[in-house]
Amino acid sequence: MRMLSRLIVVALAAALTACGTVRKVSDLDPGTGYLPTEHKARVVLDKPIDLDARRGLLLVPTGEFVKGQIEKIGYFGEIMTIEDLQSRIVKAGLADKVPAIQDRIGVARAATHYRHFLWFRYGEVGQGTSRKGRFALTDPATMEDYFVAETDLDFVWAGVNDQRNWYPMFNAFIDYIKANSRTYRR
Repeated sequence: MRMLSRLIVVALAAALTACGTVRKVSDLDPGTGYLPTEHKARVVLDKPIDLDARRGLLLVPTGEFVKGQIEKIGYFGEIMTIEDLQSRIVKAGLADKVPAIQDRIGVARAATHYRHFLWFRYGEVGQGTSRKGRFALTDPATMEDYFVAETDLDFVWAGVNDQRNWYPMFNAFIDYIKANSRTYRR
């Protein structure tokens, strides 16, 4: 019985460590121009736009991973987090027009009163075993999505990590940039 208890503890520990979410900013492969992965994201929405005309500023989620990875893609003029944008709005004296940027209304106000930008978002959809991680590129002034890619979030068996989730969605975003830009070169 004692041996069985130890085996259960070891198996549980192994399962828990396999499920960890790894997020490491990686360089693009110089030969392919993509992040290293064998997995593909599902592209849910791929709306053509003139991306070159809108590449000046990209708003990304708070945290260094997404910002760092998009910087490695090397396309957008300026990349800032919501915290960065809040600081810029206060410095520009626009706090009365954009009192908060914690929701869609605040982000829309920032795009109207500060300057126009695109919003790169991460979210999760679904429940239980059908949860998906999702990247979306949105026009914050209209809340229209131009690009959406997703991968399955398997916290139990396969794990949620760079290779299975994040890199495939970034690679799908690179494909979107290539398809909608005349100036992107990698």
